[in-house]
Amino acid sequence: MDLLAALSLVLVIEGMAAMIFASSLPELLAALRGVGAQQMRMVGILMTLTGGALYLLIRG
Repeated sequence: MDLLAALSLVLVIEGMAAMIFASSLPELLAALRGVGAQQMRMVGILMTLTGGALYLLIRG
């Protein structure tokens, strides 16, 4: 149930970001087109590890 709550919060935060930065979103997406797959993978790994560590620290 905690996982479902966490995923719900992700949706809320992502929705708020899209709502607040709606005018900047096309520029961001255009900038991401220039980023390679390997670089995106590394960012994803870093975000996953950071999120997992923070979760363990908070809920630990």
